[in-house]
Amino acid sequence: MPATFNYSGKPGYMYQLSTDTWFQLSGIVDSSSGYNWTGVHTFANDMSFSDSLTSREGINNFLNPAARDAAIASPVHGSVAFVRQDGSGNTINQWQYYSGSTWTANDGDISAVSSGVGLTGGGTAGALTLTVDTAFVATTSNTMTMTNKTLVNPSVTSGTFVAGTFTSAPAIDRPTITGTTQIAQILESAAVTSYSTTGTVIYNVLDQGAVAYYTSSASSNWTLNLRGSSTTSLVNLMSTGQSLTVAVLVTNGATAFYQSAMQIDGTAVTSVTKWQGGTSPSSGNASSVDIYSITAVKVANTSTVASAFTVFAAQTKFA
Repeated sequence: MPATFNYSGKPGYMYQLSTDTWFQLSGIVDSSSGYNWTGVHTFANDMSFSDSLTSREGINNFLNPAARDAAIASPVHGSVAFVRQDGSGNTINQWQYYSGSTWTANDGDISAVSSGVGLTGGGTAGALTLTVDTAFVATTSNTMTMTNKTLVNPSVTSGTFVAGTFTSAPAIDRPTITGTTQIAQILESAAVTSYSTTGTVIYNVLDQGAVAYYTSSASSNWTLNLRGSSTTSLVNLMSTGQSLTVAVLVTNGATAFYQSAMQIDGTAVTSVTKWQGGTSPSSGNASSVDIYSITAVKVANTSTVASAFTVFAAQTKFA
């Protein structure tokens, strides 16, 4: 028996006389050569490849479900196929997997993303983007006009309100209302305090509203200092041609005191203050409430407070 065996591809053949055909008996595949498998081949067990496996038409690439089912007659759970058309010949180009009972599309549930009113963008494939359509949607940066809209409990900090309906209790901070305004009734804020008027009484109109009621008896004559707030001056708050009216309700005991001077933004405006009857008060009214009605009219656009305002004032006794 020879000690050397050569396994290179040299098959043996057997001749069948009746059909004049040679049949291959045996042979060894030469692993150093390249082969083209033109038929359908079935591997009964796991196969390992040490290099890239290239399929010219893809792995399990079928024209339609019928071709898939013919080639993979007994699929197992997890088998994968690419099907180019459905049974009616429509192009689907769909990856499918066998779930154990049926072939299922593996492309998700979303077939397209469409933009509705207020959005733009979308598509049927790839990285899709939806963008707010600022022609329909109000953002923090765009400007748009809304018609026939009902704003429920809005908070408006600035701007011009032209028309519409507010419901509930909207909080509106310093709105500008143009044209003829019809109001059923107004509830004005009143700052009620037990503070006893003395020295310089600061009236912040943005914080205290239109009425300030001092319920404790005044302890000395006082100067009224009218301003916007601790951070906003009245001269900057008001525009030329605007007026502001406040009522200061001062309680007097047995000894009466009165408002002896007037300031705006901490600057004396006594010289431009005109009192009802032509004379400023020289006394208060004992055991009563004196109401001081103060109307400040901005007459000029200047930072010099005394030149910017004319003040109209009146003292009235209530007892």
